[in-house]
Amino acid sequence: MRSRRKPHEESCFCGLKAAIRKSGTAENPDRLFRACPRYRKGSHCNYFKWVEDDEYEGMGQGATKKDYGAELQVDSDCDEWRLKVAWRLGSLEAEVKALKMLIVFLFVVVVLNVIVCSLLCRSK
Repeated sequence: MRSRRKPHEESCFCGLKAAIRKSGTAENPDRLFRACPRYRKGSHCNYFKWVEDDEYEGMGQGATKKDYGAELQVDSDCDEWRLKVAWRLGSLEAEVKALKMLIVFLFVVVVLNVIVCSLLCRSK
């Protein structure tokens, strides 16, 4: 079964959920826009799109742009947290793999030492 995304849930070119940010420029003060959630980390996909006023209609009566932005910021913070956890998990898996290889290497060295020592003891 397919699930449909809500209209305000767009993905950036990286495939991540686009984060809602607030413009700080003089031309567009406090205007909301969508950007790649990796934007401030340096390696991002340059996704950018202004959030239009008609996108706020789905929020219900009494909701404001500020409420909408806060809800989406929480979602993007959650995505950012998931990205950090996934990266950390990947690095831990790489560490475990390296440690396993080190254990195997040390085991082989110990076995070779035992064999060499036993051969030297027999030859005397």
